[in-house]
Amino acid sequence: MASSTPTRNGSSGAEGKASGAQKSAEGLARQANSKWLKRLGQVGVAAIGIVYLLLAWISLQVAWGGSSKSADNTGALQQVAEKPFGKALLIIMGIGLIGFAVWQLLLSIIGPPSDDSAFKRVSAAGKGLFGASLAVQSLRIGFGGGSQSSSSKTADWTASLMEAPAGRVLVVIVGLAVIAYAGYMAYKGVKKKFLEKLEGNPGQGITRLGQAGWISRGVAFGTLGILIVVAGVKSQPEEARGLDAALKTLADQPFGQWILTLVALGLACYAAFQLLTARIHKEG
Repeated sequence: MASSTPTRNGSSGAEGKASGAQKSAEGLARQANSKWLKRLGQVGVAAIGIVYLLLAWISLQVAWGGSSKSADNTGALQQVAEKPFGKALLIIMGIGLIGFAVWQLLLSIIGPPSDDSAFKRVSAAGKGLFGASLAVQSLRIGFGGGSQSSSSKTADWTASLMEAPAGRVLVVIVGLAVIAYAGYMAYKGVKKKFLEKLEGNPGQGITRLGQAGWISRGVAFGTLGILIVVAGVKSQPEEARGLDAALKTLADQPFGQWILTLVALGLACYAAFQLLTARIHKEG
């Protein structure tokens, strides 16, 4: 009789912990699916659309030699700031992006509705960190501060990484990971995998916009990944520049103006897709 009591107590403690974990998971699920957080996250989706629309415009100007702005998120946000009421819009975008970041980070814990695999959870976490970073940039510029271009940031972290043991190898691995992610984006575009994050079918026209957008992002980020790999191989961190340099590298290739023009139009398609479908996103 005496020996059974600890067993019962141990069993009851384990059951209590399991019940507590289940309640915590249910609480997170309620928060991730709450109407207010989803709406705020959808504002963040639209904010990303605005950033990509301006990025497409800057890229088009770069292709034809008419822009001094950085062809990256920083350049796009600075362009917003220069417009009437632009700083107020940046603050609204920043708040929406914070909601998007929280939404995605919660989904990384409980699993996205379409697929709660480990890959999708990691992807949601990455989107959450991207949203948080973009929110900080947006709010900083909105409140009158500055922000580094992607090229400066990429060169800085690459130089720091190269100082670590086996730093060159690590930089090459990061570059290959970016190339792999770029390939995945292009794959999502071809296979229309991006539709899984929507509630319902948006229609053929909007789907085509999404396909062009994801494939163009794949081209842009694939070029960025190649620059990072080259920096690691040559041990020259200044070669590892950001999206701005990747797009300008495309412009410098044979027929580069036309290639970058097509990429810019594709980025505009992605922006239009994000803006037109923001209200029916069930995940980021």
